[in-house]
Parts: sequence; C-alpha cells; structure tokens
Amino acid sequence: MSALSVMSGTWEGAGVAAQLFAGGLPPGKARRAGVAVLSCPPRSSLDASDVSSVEALPFMTFVGGAQSLAGGACSGAATPRARPEQRGSPHPPSPAAPRPGPAAVKAGGGAPAGAAPPRKGQGYRRLWQMVSRVQRGERLGDSSGAREDVTVEDLIRVVQQTPAGASAVDVVAPGLAYLDSRAVAALLKGLGKSGLGTRAVEIFDFLRALAHDHELSGLADVFTYTTMIAQCNSHHQLRRALELVAEMRSRAVPLANELDLGLDVYAQMLAEGCAPNLVTFNTLLDIHHKAGRWGDAVAILDQLRHQNLKPEARAYNAVINTCNAAGRYAEGAAVHEAMLAAGVEPNAATYGAALTSYARSGQLDAALSLFGIMAARGHERGASAYAAVLAACEPAGRWDVALELLQQMEREGVRPSTACLTAALTACLRGGQPARAEALFERMCAVATPDAATFNALVCVYARLGKAREAVHVLEALLRGGQCVDPPARDAAMDACWATGVVELQRYAVQLHDAAHAQGLHHAAVAERACPEGNLLEVQLPSGPPHVALIGLLHALRELRNHGAATLAAPAMAKVVLRLALQGQDAAAMHRVLAGQLAATGAPFTLLPAPGGADELRFGADAPAVAEWLRGGALAAALGVLALPGRGVDGMLAAQEDAQREIKCRQALLSVQAFEANAGVDPAAIPPALLVQRGELVQLLLRAAPCLGLPAEAGHDAAQLLDRVLASGLASCDGGRLLAGACLALLAPGGASSMGMLAAVFQASPQALLLAAGQVRALLGGRGAAISAMRVLRLLVERLGVEGDDAASTRHVAGQALAVACRAAASPAFVGVPPSVAAVAVLYASRAAAGLLPAWPAALASLTGFPEGSELLAPYVEAAMQLVLEAPA
Repeated sequence: MSALSVMSGTWEGAGVAAQLFAGGLPPGKARRAGVAVLSCPPRSSLDASDVSSVEALPFMTFVGGAQSLAGGACSGAATPRARPEQRGSPHPPSPAAPRPGPAAVKAGGGAPAGAAPPRKGQGYRRLWQMVSRVQRGERLGDSSGAREDVTVEDLIRVVQQTPAGASAVDVVAPGLAYLDSRAVAALLKGLGKSGLGTRAVEIFDFLRALAHDHELSGLADVFTYTTMIAQCNSHHQLRRALELVAEMRSRAVPLANELDLGLDVYAQMLAEGCAPNLVTFNTLLDIHHKAGRWGDAVAILDQLRHQNLKPEARAYNAVINTCNAAGRYAEGAAVHEAMLAAGVEPNAATYGAALTSYARSGQLDAALSLFGIMAARGHERGASAYAAVLAACEPAGRWDVALELLQQMEREGVRPSTACLTAALTACLRGGQPARAEALFERMCAVATPDAATFNALVCVYARLGKAREAVHVLEALLRGGQCVDPPARDAAMDACWATGVVELQRYAVQLHDAAHAQGLHHAAVAERACPEGNLLEVQLPSGPPHVALIGLLHALRELRNHGAATLAAPAMAKVVLRLALQGQDAAAMHRVLAGQLAATGAPFTLLPAPGGADELRFGADAPAVAEWLRGGALAAALGVLALPGRGVDGMLAAQEDAQREIKCRQALLSVQAFEANAGVDPAAIPPALLVQRGELVQLLLRAAPCLGLPAEAGHDAAQLLDRVLASGLASCDGGRLLAGACLALLAPGGASSMGMLAAVFQASPQALLLAAGQVRALLGGRGAAISAMRVLRLLVERLGVEGDDAASTRHVAGQALAVACRAAASPAFVGVPPSVAAVAVLYASRAAAGLLPAWPAALASLTGFPEGSELLAPYVEAAMQLVLEAPA
C-alpha cells in the first residue's frame, strides 16, 4: 500500500513496503506498516550522485523527481521520465539469446549475441513485479528471473579500464539499459570527478544523437542535460553550455508518466489478499487525478459503495476535481449531486470544485443555488467563487446576472479578480451588450488587472461595436507582446476591419487571414465523390463571421482557379457544390454576403436546400459552367482584393492613419451639410420644358469643363448652379444654353481666352455670357460657390483610403461610381436631391454591382450617419442601381 502511495507523491513507504514484503511479513501487516510511514514528510529532492546502487532506484528516483521537478525547469511535469529500456544496443543483439547480465557489464564486455530487448518504459514496473514475486524467507534477487546488481561504480571502473583508443560507448551501452536517467546522470558526474570528462561527453553525445524512437534516447533528459551543463560550467565551456540549454528547449523531451506502477502495486495488493481501505482508495484517486483518468476516478466511488465504505468529502472532492481537470464538467456536477444524495456534508473545497462543474457545464441556476447555500452555511465566498459563478453567465449571455454579481462583490468588500472581469465582459458580449462590456472594462481596470484573456474579449467587444481601429490596437498589442490571440478575437478583428471598407484595414484583414491560413486555420476542404449525374466536387468553406467567410470564399475560389482547372475539366465531373457551416452565425447576413459576391462576379452558382435541415449554406453549379467562369475576368477582378502590397501592413499605423483621415473627412462633410442647408433646389419649381432640356444642358457642361482645362467636378458644380437658376424662374427655354454657359463661367478662371472658348462651346457671344453671368451672380446673392454630388463622392472615396485621380484605385473601392455619378447628374431622378444623398446612393449601388462587399462600408455609415438599409436612401439607391444597369457593358 505504501508503495502505491509513492506513485502519488511520497517515497518513504515504498522502500518500507519492499522490505516488509521481502522479509516475509504477512501482507496485511505489511500494508498497515507501510501506510504508517505516509505521515512522514515527502523528500523534496534526490541527488543522483548519492545513488550508488540501482537496487535503490525504482522507488527513490521516481518520487524524488516528482517532487523536485514540480518547481524546476521542466514546469508542468508531474513525473520524471521513465527509465528507457533498450531494444538494441550499438551492437544489435539477436532476439534468441538471453539478456546480458550485470556480470558481463562488470567485466567490460559487450552485449551477448541474442539479448532479448526489454520493453520500453517498463523498468519500474518490472522491478516492482520482481518485488512482488519474493516469497517468505527469500531475499530480493533469490526469485527466479531476478536480476543482479549493476552499479554506477561498476560502469565507472569499466570506463577506467577501457583503452584510450577504444569506444567507451561500446562497453557501457549494455549497462545503460539497466539504468534510469538519474543513474546515468550520476555516471556522467562520476566520470567527470574521476578525470574522465571526455568519456562523459562521449557517452552523453551518443545518447543525444539517438533517434527519437530509440530505447535509450530517453536517457538524454533534464537530469543528464543538467549534469553535462554543470560540467561545462566547471570547465569554462560557456558556448557548449548555451548550446545544450538551447537544445533542451528545442527538443522539449516530455517526462513519462509512471503512475501505472501504482496501479500494479494495487493489483498486487489484491492478489496478496490485502483488503483496501479508505486510505488506499484516496491514494488511487490521487493517481487517477494525476493521470487524468476521470472515468476510473468515478468508478472508485462505486467500488467504495460495493465494499460498504462511505466516501469522505475528500474523496468526492478529488473525483470532482479530476472531472473538471479533464473537461468533464457535467460529470463533476453529477458527482456533487451524488455526494449530496449520499448525505456527505460538503466542505469549502467541495463548493469551489462543484461551482466550477456547474458553471462550466452551463448550469447557471444550479451554480447560483449552490452559491447561495455557501453564504447560508457560513462559507466565505471569495473572488474565486465569484469567478466560477460569473463563468456560468458567459455561455448564456446573462449579462444582467453578471453585473449584479459584480455589484454584490462590491457590497461584500470582495475585490474582483481578473477572471471575474473577463467572465463579466464575455457575458455582456454574448448577451448582445457590447457597449456595457466596454463601459465595464473601463470601470473595472482600476480594481482588476486585465490579462490576455481579458484583452482577447476586449477585441471582440470593440469589433462588435464597429470600432475596428480600437480592436486592431488591442490585437496588435497582444501580438507584439507575444501573448496568445484566440481565434474568435482574431476573426472578430478581421471581420471588423473588412467591414470598414478602408483599403489598408482590409489589407490588414487579409494579412491576418493569411497568417491564420499558414497556421493551418481557415482552410477549405475539397473532396470528390460520386453522385447520380457523375462526380461531384465538394468544397467545404471555412466558417467564421460573414466577412471572414467572404475572405475564405475568395481564397477557395483562387485555389480552385489556380489548381482545380484539370479536375473540373474531367469528363466525369458533373457538379460543384460550395458548403459553409453556419455554426451559430446569422444565416441571412451570411447569405447576403456570399450570394452577393457570387452574383456580382457572374458566378453560375445557385442556392441549394440544406440536406436534412443542416445548419449550413449550399451553393451548386454545373462543373463546365464553373470552369468557364473561373477563367473569366470578373472573378479575376474580385480576387485582386487578396493581393497584399509589397510590404506587410502595420496594423497600428494603418489604424492611426485611418483615424486622421476620418477627422479630415468629417470636417469636410460638415461643410457640405452646411452648404446643403442653404442651397436646396425644389424640382417642382423648374418649368417642365426646361426640365426636359436640362439633361442635354448638364451633359454639355460635363463635356465642356475638361475642354476648358477645368477638373471634372467643375462641370458637376456648374450643373448644380444651373438647377438653382432654373428653379428661380429667370430662365426661358431659348436661354437655357446661355445660362448654362454663364454658370460655368462663374467657376472658370477669368480671362478673355476662357470667355472666348466658353462662347464657342455654348454658341453665344462673350458679351452675352458676361451679362448672363452677372445676372446669375445677382440671382444667387453673390454665392457662386457650389458643392456637387461628384465632390462628395470624391470625399467618400477618400474616406475609404483612396486619394487622387488614380482610376484603378478608385474602381477598387467605388466600382463605376464616377461614371454613374455623371449619368445621375443629368437624370431627372436626382434633381433637387442633396449632393451628399446622391453621392451615397451612387456609391452604394456601384459597390453592390461590382461585388465590393460590404456595399455600404462601416466607415461611410459612421461618416454620413446613413446606416445600411436606410429607408431615406432606398428610392435613390434604386434609381442609382437603374443607372448602373443601363450603363454600357
């Protein structure tokens, strides 16, 4: 029994049990005597150099490592590496011959031919089996099959006797098969003390160079590495020491779990007739907890009941914690309920473990009930208990309960922990209250220090609020700080950046997507299978928020375009199906984005019904039609958005530049709105005859402006002035051309040459134009300035990150908006429409027709105040879309 306890963290009882069994003490007394030793404090470390005989190693080395490694360099390791066994030495033996004995090693001989290879990782278990075979009156080693001693001193003597030109590895390799890593570390240290440091280096380098699957490769672990690094220190070999440290980090050799030995001891107890008691079962629970065997831990409770033993609260707590550690929270909650049904009184540890079980399994009501019982029974409810209940609010999005719990913490004087802040933040986010989450973060930062999980949640909060720049700043801080970025946070930032419509932020989103793609995420899965019509190519698109799914769609289509042509051209290929699992995403929003992109590029895909009501979108098309479409120019243009610039996008810099651009554009738009308030046009005031003539006059103005060396916007500005004049009643049908020329003359630079060119274009004398221009100026009260829809359209394009007259860049964000704006200026549907409204409608329709999604970017919605789907915009967007459809191909 005491040896069983060794496997869960103590060591003294193991040696006692071995001696008791070997000395012939009856098993029951041996068990009780061994258990008594458990009260001794565990040994915290073991100096391998003090171990001279391997006979003492099976128990001592295991537990010494378990204690020392818990806080050592190999963090997270519960047990040291098991001693590896040799399937073959440097001179592979034949499987028919017996294993070489210690005598051969002491004599310096190699492994005899035919040595049977021991099983890997079975050293301690085999030694325990030797112990369990000792009969009354026998000594360890008397039983059949018991091995002889191989000591570190023997191996050192063998090396000392080895000629200088001979290999030390050849003579010690058979003995290494009997040692664990601590004993090998003692060997290396002993060789160094004996002046044989080069031999120690030779043996250790041999172990380092072994293949990963070699039986002796495990001997190069933290103990042997540390020993050799220490020898480097004593010999002033700094470079080699650093190389070994780097090699340790790169190899990351995991420590093996030898808890199975404890189970072997337990099985031997049962075979010897030892009846387990509560202490035995509690030790078994510790073993199963460390091994992560939650099912075996739960089964222990059944065994206790079958043996009429009543489990204590400690046993139930251990099982609940084991279930929680394995992520089996529902099972942990069930164990707690069984505990209450059995009449066992919970303690403080029970409440903490059970709260975690209920919280993580989504049982908020049960967690709140248990939380109230804690207070009623006088148990302290600290920050950890609050954090557990707050965690239960996350899945259900119960932000109201989460905020109430935080207020209750404040009333009770409990300082919220980081986990409390993160859980409440996530609950608000999932409950559709991102604004509350943002306010909570700003308020709680004074009392709780945010961690990586908090900032990941904050990225999602900012993204949900449409604050893409803030999301980028937090995300970049995480990345630059080397912190873990959760996929949901990364996807939320991608979605928010793409939704802005700003070129540089969209490129940043593509950069994030490509980085995730390189890590094996957001990959489309392509499979070919048979269908009644022939073969079917099925493309499973990566899931995510709508615009992340859009980028994934474009990536998949690019791969299909570049590498799938031969597959689609095969005669047997009949259909292509695109599938997207919704995974809780808004089906309407997802369909709007993906179907809009496919339709804008002329894709032959149509929406298919999901089989069996599956929560997914499916688009299907004939393979030949898809093959032809993939070769077309419309798709190539859409895929151009995936082309990143030559340099990587600096997210923080892109966000800062966008903030400055927004300020500039917002100030300009305020000037536009101030102009619109004082320069409105009533379409009903324009005589019908002049309204008919107006279209021709506007087209003349748009053609004339470039001829005069004026920017294109000047013609649009003159057209707006003309509308104000026509609505004033000043014009007559025969004077319309003259007034149009006068409006453009007001915007043209002075000079006889300009006036002469105007007179020629509008078929009027310079004197008549001058006179008409004076009348127009007087009519407008001296306010000859104008801001047309074209100027506002340029402003909106600039807000999306495109400045200047680069046609290609403008098409990238606006499609054919500039050409559509020219047709809208001459259209009766836009007479009297405020320039900002006309520009918004034209840009919206043009982006939608070009497949630039979202059609109405978040950056423009924030700038103009027009949300997507605005009822005010609807008739103008429809009119603009008609102009788009009427445009020549």
